[in-house]
Amino acid sequence: MNKNIILTLLALVAMAGQAQTFTPIVEDSVDFIITGTTTSTNDSVSAFPCAPIGQRVKFPIRDGKFTVTGRQPRNTFFQIGDYAGNDLRFFVDDAPTDINLVTGEVKGSEVQERFIHCQLREREIHKVVEPWWDSLSDEEKDRIITMREDGLSDATAKDSANVSKYNRHMSDLVQTNLQNIRENLSNMIPAWYLYTGMGSLTAEQMDEFMREDAAYAHHPAMDRPWKKYYSIKRQLAITNKTYLDFEAEAPDGTKHRLSDYAGRGQYVLIDFWASWCGPCISSFPFMKQLYSTYKDCGLIFLGVSCDKNRDAWLKALDKHQLPWTSLLSPARKDDALRLYGVSGIPTVILIAPDGKVISTNLEGKALKAKLEDIFNDNK
Repeated sequence: MNKNIILTLLALVAMAGQAQTFTPIVEDSVDFIITGTTTSTNDSVSAFPCAPIGQRVKFPIRDGKFTVTGRQPRNTFFQIGDYAGNDLRFFVDDAPTDINLVTGEVKGSEVQERFIHCQLREREIHKVVEPWWDSLSDEEKDRIITMREDGLSDATAKDSANVSKYNRHMSDLVQTNLQNIRENLSNMIPAWYLYTGMGSLTAEQMDEFMREDAAYAHHPAMDRPWKKYYSIKRQLAITNKTYLDFEAEAPDGTKHRLSDYAGRGQYVLIDFWASWCGPCISSFPFMKQLYSTYKDCGLIFLGVSCDKNRDAWLKALDKHQLPWTSLLSPARKDDALRLYGVSGIPTVILIAPDGKVISTNLEGKALKAKLEDIFNDNK
C-alpha cells in the first residue's frame, strides 16, 4: 500500500480517537445583566443557557421592560424569549447589554452586537417563509417531509412546488449560517452555528471550520460538532475497506457476529437505532418496504440497537414487529456504533458481498436509489 495512504488512514483513526478526549475550555463565571424591551403582553420573559439547554428562569416584564441577571461561565450561549415569538441568543459577558427583542436593536459588547446581527439575518428569512408554512395543512406539511426523505409515489405538481419552496428556504438558511461563521472566525460566534447546523455542512466545509487552532475550537458548545466531525472522518476512513467485525446479542440471548453475515456473498444492510429514537421509529415503515422488496434478492437486513436497557429494546421489538434480524450492542469500548463512527441515529451502513463497506451515510431516497441501482444491475 502507498505510504501516503497509510499515513492518511492512521491520521484519520487518530482523529476518531480525539473525539473521546475533547476538553472544553470553560472560562471563569461572571455576573451579567441584560436589560430590554418588548411589545409582548405576557408577564415575563424566559431565560436559559441554550447550548446545551440549561435551567429555565422567568423574569418579569413591567411596562414592556425586563431585566435578566445571573452568573454563568463567560461566553455561555444564553437565550431570552418573551413567549411571543421574539427569541434571541446572547453571549454571557460582563459588559451590560440592552436589547429590543422585537426589532433586535442592541447595545453591548462588539461580539454581542455581531451575534444579534447574525440572528437578524435569519429572522428576515423566517419572516418570509413562516406565513407560507403556517398556511399549509398538516397533510401538506407531512407530504413535504416525506417527499424530501423518502419520495412519494403519488406526488403531485403542488407537492413538487411546495418541496422546491421548502428547499429554497433551507438553502437560504444554510448560506446565511455559512456567512455568519465566515465573518466571525476570530471570535466565539461560529461555535453556535456549528452546534446547531453541523448536519447541513459538506465535508469540505467541515474541514474549513473544524480547526484546533480556531478561536472557538474549545468552546463548550463545540463538544457535539467535534464528535460529529471525527465520526465522519472515521466513516470516510473505513469506506471501501473491509468491514469491522463486532459481537452483539440476539433477543434469545445468543451472541452473533457481523462476520456471520458479512463477506459471505450477499449485501448486508445495518440499521443502527434505539427504542427511544423518534426518527428511528418513524423510519420503520420505509425500511420495511425496502426489506420486503429486497429480502429475496440477496440483501440481509440487520437491525442493531444501542439501547442500554435490554427490556426497552425487547418491548420495542414486540411493538414494532421488525421482520429482520435484530441485535443489541449497547455502548461500550468496542460497541458497533463506535467502530463505525456513528454519532447519530438512525444510521445505515451498507456492505458489499465481498465484505467491503460501500457507504456509511445512506438514508431515505438516497438509500432507496442505491439499492435500486445495485439490484437492477444484478438482474
